[in-house]
Amino acid sequence: MIRKLTMAGLIAVLLVAVLFVVACGGEDETTTTAAPTETTGGPAAGEPIKVGVLASLTGTAAPAFPVIQKAYELEIANINAKGGINGRPIELITVDDKSDPATAVSVATKLITQDKVVALLGPLSTPPALAVQPLAEQYEVPMLRWDTPTLDSPASNTKWDFICSVGPMDVADALEKQIAAEGWKKIVAAADILPPNFQALQLLEKDAASKGFEMVYLADTWQLDATDLTPQINKIYAAYKEHNPDVLFVMSAVVQTPMLTKGLLDQGVTVPIESGPVSGHPDIFGMGPEAVEGLYIIGAGCINPEQLPDGYPAKEAMVDFATRYKAKYNEATSLFAGLGFDSARILLEGLKAGVDDKAKIRDAIEGIKDLPVSQGFVNFSPEDHQLHGGYNSWQAVSGAFKFVRTLN
Repeated sequence: MIRKLTMAGLIAVLLVAVLFVVACGGEDETTTTAAPTETTGGPAAGEPIKVGVLASLTGTAAPAFPVIQKAYELEIANINAKGGINGRPIELITVDDKSDPATAVSVATKLITQDKVVALLGPLSTPPALAVQPLAEQYEVPMLRWDTPTLDSPASNTKWDFICSVGPMDVADALEKQIAAEGWKKIVAAADILPPNFQALQLLEKDAASKGFEMVYLADTWQLDATDLTPQINKIYAAYKEHNPDVLFVMSAVVQTPMLTKGLLDQGVTVPIESGPVSGHPDIFGMGPEAVEGLYIIGAGCINPEQLPDGYPAKEAMVDFATRYKAKYNEATSLFAGLGFDSARILLEGLKAGVDDKAKIRDAIEGIKDLPVSQGFVNFSPEDHQLHGGYNSWQAVSGAFKFVRTLN
C-alpha cells in the first residue's frame, strides 16, 4: 500500500507542475552535460567529475520533477563557474528512470558500471529509490535520494544512501509547535493522500491529549487529481460547525489549496486555516491572492528567504539562490526548488572531501554537521541519513508569504 501512496504523493506534490511548469529534458534517455557556467571568473576546465542523475523525465513522478531539476542544475552550474572541485567541473549524466523501479535499476547499473559515476542523485519517488538502493550498496556508490520518508517506509540507514528531504514526523513536530505558539486548543483536521500530510495528522491525533489540545481528525483522504472538492469542503465545514474549533488544518497539494481554502471561507469559516509544506509554493496564489488570504503554511525557508530574520541559518545563501533562480527561470523558489538546492549543497560537501574517491565522498557526507540548507541543518550520522526540521510558520498576505516564526 505504501508504494501506491508514496508514488501518488510524488505525483501530487505537483499535479501543480502539470499546470504551471514545463517539464525539462529531451527525447533521449541519457544526456551528458557539464553544467554550463553562468557567472564570470575562473570556470572549471579540468577533467570532469561524473555524477549520475536518476531523473523522472517521464512517468508518474514527472510532473513534480522540473523544479527540482532546475534548482540542482543551477547550483552545479554555479559551482563550476567558481572553479568546480579543484579546477574540475562536475558533469551531470542524466538518465530517465521513467518513474519505474525496473527502469531505474537498469539505467542506474549503466551509470555505475559503464559511465563510472562517483555519486547518484535521485530517484524522486520511493519505489524506484528502494529498487536502486541495493545497487548503491553493492557497488559502494553514494546516493542522494529525493523521495520523502514515510511512517511506513522510513529512511533505511543503509551505508551508501542518504535522503535529502524531511518526513511526516518533522511536519507533525512543526505543527505541534505552531499549535503551542498560537494557543490553539481544539482542531478539526483533514488531508489528501500525500503521506507527509495525512501521516503528520495521524501523529498529531495520537499525541493530542498529551500535548494539551483536542483534535478531530477526518480520516477520509482525497485523491490528488480531484477537481471537484465540494464533498471535502462540505464535510470539513460540517465538522467546523459541529465542533467549533480554534483552527482548521487542511493539508493539501498546491493546486487544491486555493480551491479548498476559498470554498471554506465562502461557506463562512472565520477561524484560521493551516496547511502543510506542500502548499509552500507561489502557485497557491493562482486563483488570486484573496482565495488564500490569511492562510497559515508550514514551510521551508526558501519559499521567501528575504523575509527570514537576520541570523537565520543559510539566509544569505538562500537569498542568493532565490535571486539567481528568479533571474534565470522567472519564477519564485519553493519547497521543491529547495530540495534541489539542498541536494547540491550536500553533494558539494562530499565532493570537496573525496573528489572522485567514492568512499571518501560517502564518509564526508555522513560526517556533515550543522550544514545550513533550506530545510534547517544537515546533521547526518551512521545512524541517521535523513534531514530533519527546517520548517517555519508562514502566512499568505497580499499574494506573498509573510514569515511568522521559526518552528523546528
